[in-house]
Amino acid sequence: MRRAGDVTDKIDRRRYLHAGPPLALADVPGPMRGALIGGLLFEGEAASVAEAEAIIDSGELEISPCHDAGALGAMAGVITPNMPVAVARTGETLTFSPLNEGVNGAVRYGSFDEATIARLRWMAGTMAPVLDDAIRSSEPINLVELVAEGLRRGDDCHNRLVATTAILLQRLTPALIRTAHAPDTAAEAASIIAGNGHFSLPFAIAMAKARTLAAANIPGCPIVTTMSGNGRDFGIRVSGLGDRWFLAPSPIGEPKLIAGARMEDVNPTMGDSMISETAGFGAFAMSASPAIMSFVGGTVAQGIEIVAEMRRICAGTSGRFLIPAEEHRGTPLGIDVHLVAESGVAPVINNGLCHRLPGKGRIGAGITRTPLEIFVAASAALRAEERA
Repeated sequence: MRRAGDVTDKIDRRRYLHAGPPLALADVPGPMRGALIGGLLFEGEAASVAEAEAIIDSGELEISPCHDAGALGAMAGVITPNMPVAVARTGETLTFSPLNEGVNGAVRYGSFDEATIARLRWMAGTMAPVLDDAIRSSEPINLVELVAEGLRRGDDCHNRLVATTAILLQRLTPALIRTAHAPDTAAEAASIIAGNGHFSLPFAIAMAKARTLAAANIPGCPIVTTMSGNGRDFGIRVSGLGDRWFLAPSPIGEPKLIAGARMEDVNPTMGDSMISETAGFGAFAMSASPAIMSFVGGTVAQGIEIVAEMRRICAGTSGRFLIPAEEHRGTPLGIDVHLVAESGVAPVINNGLCHRLPGKGRIGAGITRTPLEIFVAASAALRAEERA
């Protein structure tokens, strides 16, 4: 567990990271604007919502994509210097994602009320150091194996991580008890983890980012290394085409909304957590997780059909992420833009959804078909390079 500003030099007091492809500050959608307001309040850069909005509207804030810093921001996806992040290490490579605040009021959903900011400050100042002590005093946690075991226990490890979080808590509890200076703090940290079924998401997606980075920048390679949305654009990057983004308007998909929510209030897809599907889990493992359908909508049969369909557009099968219900067959792995273009089958993600207005927070979740045209365009660009 680290302070984000200690992991990367790409952020400081008025320079933040955001989810998705590059985006001008003036173009941020409502949920991301809410997250920026929350970030400014959390950092103490603004003393009120009005002051935070004035900073944003004056252009005094600089934003850049999380992916350019080896980071991942779920949903609205803003990362500020003092946010507590889970850091994964692979050799000399560090990847990271902010601690999950829960599924109700959260800065990552664009919330910035007093309770949300107070909770995040407690997580940064009290919970993160306690977790860091516990992690450092334990054997290293293999995050690939954590996700693999989560899949074996019925998670998809993107929008359902109940089992994965329980495994993580099981690993950390002895060290929490052993290292915490105040037993009540350890108990509160354990209670928060136990009560948040999405707590292990940043650990899972930090691992996924490391895996996809390992596949990046291979000449001629058609494998997708990034899928991400900023609430306006949805974009991909492909191994053989480096850091070039291929963009289309961000989709909404087929959402399951919370009670009282309306379709017209749904903001288009945003966030970096679809690195899960890019790395071979999430919607690409829904046949392992019948229970996920109650959260994102759809049927168990539909989840099974989607995984079978995704096998048609992937270069291979995971040797680590196995699906018990498919006789322990590996998940489809490595989206191939040529296979997508030839088949006309666009990758599917499952994702949370925000209200389109700042401060309104989570509005639901759903199953979303990504824009086919960006994969076709990437395939054509690779073919053109081959001909050249």
